[in-house]
Amino acid sequence: MSPTHRFPLRALVLALVLVAAVAGRATACPFCGAVSLTFAQEIAQSQAAVIARLVEPPTEGSLAPRADGPLPKARFAVVEVLKGADLVAEAGHEGPDGTLIETIMLERKPVGGLHLLMAVEPPKLVWSTPIAVSDRAVAYIKRLGTLPEKGPDRLAFFQQHLEDEDEVLARDAYDEFAVAPYEDVRGLESRMDPTQLLAWIENPRVAANRRRLYATMLGVCGTKADAARIGKILAGEGFTGDTAEVRSGLDALIACYVTLQGPEGLDLVDRLFLSRGEREVPFTETYAAVMALRFLGEESREVPRERVLASLRRLLEEPKLADLVIADLARWQDWSVVGRLEELFTKANADNIFVREPVINYLKACPLPEAAAAVERLTAIDPEAVRRAATLAGFAGALAAKPAPAAAAAPGADGDPGDPSGATPTPPPAAAAGPATSDDQALASRVAPVLADDDATDARASIDPAAPGSAPLSAAAVAPGPASWLSWALLLGGLGILVAMIIRSAMHAGGGPT
Repeated sequence: MSPTHRFPLRALVLALVLVAAVAGRATACPFCGAVSLTFAQEIAQSQAAVIARLVEPPTEGSLAPRADGPLPKARFAVVEVLKGADLVAEAGHEGPDGTLIETIMLERKPVGGLHLLMAVEPPKLVWSTPIAVSDRAVAYIKRLGTLPEKGPDRLAFFQQHLEDEDEVLARDAYDEFAVAPYEDVRGLESRMDPTQLLAWIENPRVAANRRRLYATMLGVCGTKADAARIGKILAGEGFTGDTAEVRSGLDALIACYVTLQGPEGLDLVDRLFLSRGEREVPFTETYAAVMALRFLGEESREVPRERVLASLRRLLEEPKLADLVIADLARWQDWSVVGRLEELFTKANADNIFVREPVINYLKACPLPEAAAAVERLTAIDPEAVRRAATLAGFAGALAAKPAPAAAAAPGADGDPGDPSGATPTPPPAAAAGPATSDDQALASRVAPVLADDDATDARASIDPAAPGSAPLSAAAVAPGPASWLSWALLLGGLGILVAMIIRSAMHAGGGPT
């Protein structure tokens, strides 16, 4: 089989990444993925919520690894009702003589400890598994109801707990930032402490996902002196051994550096991550730079998009990497590279044959007459690549057209959050190549979400606690929630970098595309 017929998976991955990148315009920072639902989201989705004290823990036998019989259960006495007092009372759990709440508990906890319990499906109420909470956490949870539903003033409260000694609070505070609109983070600028943020970034014990958040925050409130410190991290100056962990979260660090340094900051990025002639640059680092450039091209007020495009165009000189940026060039209507892309298509071999589909879709989206003429010439060279490009464009269009249930509630859903005009974002250029077929849509509906290492494994829906009329959590499994920092971190981080790395490795191991 010829190389031109052996690589649909690679092109499919790129189509998915394009859809994620375009759809992500209506969200915020693509660098931060929530670990789980926030307390506010959990309570908003429940119909009743209480603080309860553990009275009867599960038996030791029921918690044994090889225990037979029903799942272990514990019993709790209600201490304070946070939500649904009438439902709790109707179920007979309220008051000193109230019946104990019985629910599944899969771990050992001391008798007398406090737990957060939530329930759905009144009147009987089906209770969640308990979440152990300290006295400080109880005070924290009770404060949630007094906070603004959204905005910088809400984030100001959670900022105090980002590195709280109580990991439960630190996790929840991080998740609140991870699901917040980027504009809310920008609004917090004068109340952030760049010195503290930089200290957390430079601490090798800070997890990569939190470093991404802190770099995003520092990009809002930092100075050029902070940029110089971040630049040293990017260059790996003074970091050896365990401290190399400081460079995790590289995509957010690059975006932070350029945001603070200004357009000239891209000179360092070009040299370290995009110009590969002088040294071997790991694919993961180049991909992180591309992710940062996408963010800067959409969100940055300091860096002109044309300067971002100039950096992206550098990868067109790397035949094996050019496919990473072709869709971005088309999405931002950079039609200056028609000739170079036709050359890439013509000279493609087994190592980079996958570049042909994105080239065709770029040329079909391009309004210039020379692009249409190029498509005719390239069709004569590889008609199958042209056909596959149309198929993948339809598939990408099917994915992009899938409605987001909570899009109306998401900040920036009416347009790019960085665009004051509120105009509808430009659809992916790939969609211009042809309409989605029913087969495309059926396939798109079966694509499962891909999770990155730092991303959530909680299958429950994420909701906007500020959205009016939010539906309560049902006892059945629920569908993935609205787009947020989490949603597109899953797609762009997990799908893009993990799958692309696997495919590239498989291709080289097998001597060519498969």
